[in-house]
Amino acid sequence: MKKIIIVVLSVLFVLLISAVVLPFVIDLNKYKGKIIDIAKPYLSRDFDFGNVELTILKGLGAEIRGLRIAENPEFGKGDFLNLEHLRIKIKLFPLLKKQIQVKELIMDKPVVRLIKNAEGNYNFEDLTGSPADEHDDAGGTKKKDGEDEKRDDKTKENNEKAIFAGLMVSKFTLNQGKIDFVDEFTRRGTPVTNTIDLLDLQCTDVSLNNPIHVYMAARIPEGTKQNLTMQATIGPLGEATDRERVFMDIKLRAESLNPDFIIAFYPSIKEILPEDVSFTGLLGMELITKGTIANLQTQVTMEMKDLDIRYGETFHKPKLVPCQISIAASKAGDDIQVDPSVITMHTMSLKTSGKITGLTNPSFDLVIGTNDTSMKGWEVLVPSLKAYEPEGNFTFLGSMKGTMGDLSANLQFSAPRLAVKVSQATGNSKDTAPSKSVFESMDIKVQAGKKENNIKGSGNLEIKKGEVMDAAFEKMQSQFDYQNDILNIQGFQAHAFQGDISMEGTVTPSKLQWVMKPVITNINMAEVVDTLTQYKGLFKGIFSGSFKANSAGDDTQKGAIDASGSFRIEQGEIMNVNLVDTVMEALFGMKGVSMFMEREGSELNKQKITRFDSMDGDFSMTKNTINLKKVSLHNIHTVKVTETDAFVDGLVDCNANSLNLKGKIVLSPEYSARLTKKTEELNALLNPESRMVLPFSITGSLGKPVPILDIPYVTTAMTKYYGTRELEKLGDKIGLPKKGDKDKQGKESPLGNILKDLIK
Repeated sequence: MKKIIIVVLSVLFVLLISAVVLPFVIDLNKYKGKIIDIAKPYLSRDFDFGNVELTILKGLGAEIRGLRIAENPEFGKGDFLNLEHLRIKIKLFPLLKKQIQVKELIMDKPVVRLIKNAEGNYNFEDLTGSPADEHDDAGGTKKKDGEDEKRDDKTKENNEKAIFAGLMVSKFTLNQGKIDFVDEFTRRGTPVTNTIDLLDLQCTDVSLNNPIHVYMAARIPEGTKQNLTMQATIGPLGEATDRERVFMDIKLRAESLNPDFIIAFYPSIKEILPEDVSFTGLLGMELITKGTIANLQTQVTMEMKDLDIRYGETFHKPKLVPCQISIAASKAGDDIQVDPSVITMHTMSLKTSGKITGLTNPSFDLVIGTNDTSMKGWEVLVPSLKAYEPEGNFTFLGSMKGTMGDLSANLQFSAPRLAVKVSQATGNSKDTAPSKSVFESMDIKVQAGKKENNIKGSGNLEIKKGEVMDAAFEKMQSQFDYQNDILNIQGFQAHAFQGDISMEGTVTPSKLQWVMKPVITNINMAEVVDTLTQYKGLFKGIFSGSFKANSAGDDTQKGAIDASGSFRIEQGEIMNVNLVDTVMEALFGMKGVSMFMEREGSELNKQKITRFDSMDGDFSMTKNTINLKKVSLHNIHTVKVTETDAFVDGLVDCNANSLNLKGKIVLSPEYSARLTKKTEELNALLNPESRMVLPFSITGSLGKPVPILDIPYVTTAMTKYYGTRELEKLGDKIGLPKKGDKDKQGKESPLGNILKDLIK
């Protein structure tokens, strides 16, 4: 036992002396030129290092200092790689079998400069040059064919396996590395440099036959410390490396990540995003993936609360507004199962699940839906909503099937209650305070399809009840379809103002144009006027009509419409004017009439109301000017005047709030007879039906109309009547023949005809 201890101590003493002496006895620098010559054909770059030393105390191996690989001259000067120390530790016992196995490879403070030039090329693409045995003595490439080519390919494959196997180490460590990425491509003419530093990397159990364990930590732009970490298990790789079957278990986490940093390394992301999208701020990300490329499970979470997102003037998510994307997917071959993916923003959570088949021309079978989403605060994210002040909650559910070229979708939007503010201003009218529009129990269902660039669809709308611009309605229903950028509205129905409204029409969204054909049946005119206009309390009646309306707005006449149609008002009242009594009062006040009609005029009803059984007419409207045509009022009611009609034509200028109407009042035969009996001269105003006709005009405004009797017409008619009577009396006195009288020969008397013509 004592001898054994002495032998062991002796061996240890010899090894200790060797560890101290050998680095000074063996000089590896004399092999420097040979090492460089071996490496150059594989690098296609200038390659150099400071010195190399044999190490014993730190582990049997070698240490290389000042290693550098030159930059590609096409990308500039300087170094592509600069390495402070490269330490290689060799396993001792395999040396006894004349085998070299690397125990540990350590890289200290490597600096790598990656460049992507303006043409989109990288500065490392030429690094793996052809080995020396692929070049002839003159530096040219040998030509290969047939079996020689196959043999050389096999030799190359074996060499690559040998090289790869030689790189297998039990442990690989990288300390305090730095990578500068210079991007000259994304922003032409403005190079952008992103730096990854404080890079620590450790790989253990590096071999072909065992799983490789990897740990990495680094600082990426905007970080104050290491803000990117990764833990991974990869492999085993196997002798015949097939990337599709290599097992991976990777967990990646990033904090304070700048989106520009991601886009710099993956510029294809920018090509997918709309041109006006911009990001400011930082995000966090976590990636967990497990399996092989052919059969992979992945979970990705992106936290974007501290990110400001803008899309032109359309959308803006400020910082601190909640926003998160969570994706869970599994891949089996060319099929991807989404199960599920969730986008959470502000009050909305949008969930997607389903299957995507194929990678080249993917086929979708997905279901998309939201939670019960509150509209509160969305005007901050979507500025165009600010004027509407939306309130309420909604849910959305959709499904889509097919490919990008042939896709079908079913969509459903439901809201227990939605409220928005809508301005009532139109045309050149002054702005009015917006009113609240409310929709209760709203459901919209749409079936849509896309083939190539042709999109078409159909759907229906149902709203149990609500208010639009303070006008209550119920049982609103509509069917619609969309094709060739035209929305067709069919079968629209609603119950409002105690009556019914139906409509059909078309809308062209891209041109902001529309055409509608409403049909209105038995609505309460007082409610309509009091609710929708400033003329409260002025009109009553039951309104029906049908007409056509279309958008006619431009930069100076926003909201204006053109319209035409016909209407009918039953049991109507105009509360601010008594048309018949005002005209009759003017008649009775005329000289020559008042002396006979004093009592009749004193009995007129003085109330300011025009009440009638019905009003019919046609109208057209252009730029807020209404042209009334063939408007007739039947059986206008007053105390003394019964069964009187009126006929009106003319213009109502809504912009100027002015009236320019002309018409006539036609009294009943009975009342006409009573008046002419008291004042014979009024016979001059009778028409062939023995009804007295009184022409008038209406000026003023809708709020204060002013009826005016056409006195010159009445005076002229009465003057002619007086003249006729006097001439007829004169003719009778002097015995002049009357028009149509015949002489003894049976011929008409020309003198009688001349006299008759004079007194017309």
